[in-house]
Amino acid sequence: MATIYTGTGKLFQQVDSVSLDEDSLKEMRRRIKLQPHFLGEPLVVIGEQQDFIPSTADSEGSLVALDVKGNTVLITLCSGVSEAEISLQIIRDAAHIGTLHAQDLGKITRQFLSRSQNDSLLRSWQEKGVEMNEEAVELASLLAAVFERDAEDYASAINRNQRIIIAAEGFNSSMVESIDWLVRHGVAIVGLRYRRFLVGGQEIYFAEQVVPTSDPAEDATTRERTNAPEALEPWLTKGKIYHTERLAPNVAARMEELLVGTRKATFSVNWSHKYYFWIRGEKRNLRVRTYHRDRLELGFYNTSPAAVTEFLSSFGMDHLEVYTIGGYQDSPFITIGGDMMIDAKWQDMLCAWLSA
Repeated sequence: MATIYTGTGKLFQQVDSVSLDEDSLKEMRRRIKLQPHFLGEPLVVIGEQQDFIPSTADSEGSLVALDVKGNTVLITLCSGVSEAEISLQIIRDAAHIGTLHAQDLGKITRQFLSRSQNDSLLRSWQEKGVEMNEEAVELASLLAAVFERDAEDYASAINRNQRIIIAAEGFNSSMVESIDWLVRHGVAIVGLRYRRFLVGGQEIYFAEQVVPTSDPAEDATTRERTNAPEALEPWLTKGKIYHTERLAPNVAARMEELLVGTRKATFSVNWSHKYYFWIRGEKRNLRVRTYHRDRLELGFYNTSPAAVTEFLSSFGMDHLEVYTIGGYQDSPFITIGGDMMIDAKWQDMLCAWLSA
């Protein structure tokens, strides 16, 4: 059981999580079709498992989605604690989906939308201008509309890789060990723990990744997360995804490159601020400001503009403008635009700063 606190001003109410029954599990599946970002990342559901694998004996609770990179994602929803071993069939199903062409996926998606229970999803896609006819959905057009990118970005990316998400109210130790083992051996699988709350007659859901455990570049250290995530603000509860949703897709990609490029020099990442987060090194820190949708503002903490200019010059990057922002006088900033790339030169510079 988990707890959240809700209210305004000085009036707060403690609300405990409640388990899902069969009806509420179906309701969660319905909601995920329309709002799959509940699962902690940008996704778009394109069908149910039996649409892609008709021979599946028991696919209740299983959905198929595409992520922001065009990879297919097999989503399995479970009520209660997931105690069963990972089924080899799940991996086989993901492998089977990997054999399908984008055109095949588009035809299956159109059949999925033809069902009356998916009318809301169909209307929302039509309102976004997604290209489709009676036979198929143009998935590149769908991803471009949902993720605000160019359709050309997905011309050859759809279904290039396959992933598995298992969402349950809990995982026993055997399940955790199984998922960890699969991850270490190259299977793209994660386990998400979700919580359901009833607040003012409305259902509220939270989800967090529990296996594999997040690495330092994905989350704050354990000692920085002393409260249950469900009791915290959205930018703490959702962490990285909160900032990703704030940014334009190309800028979010730069943020991902920044995290990956500094990983070897990163001690922890602290997401606990609404408009910025920290990348903490062993020696020094970087403040990443996400206030603007069209750019990142990278702050070099606890130094002067002149010192940052000199530091950048040593890496041949003195063309970058160094400036200060009101309220952040302790962090001279540079701008990272959506059309910039965090290449090896950037990585060397940033890691040098964090390690020096």
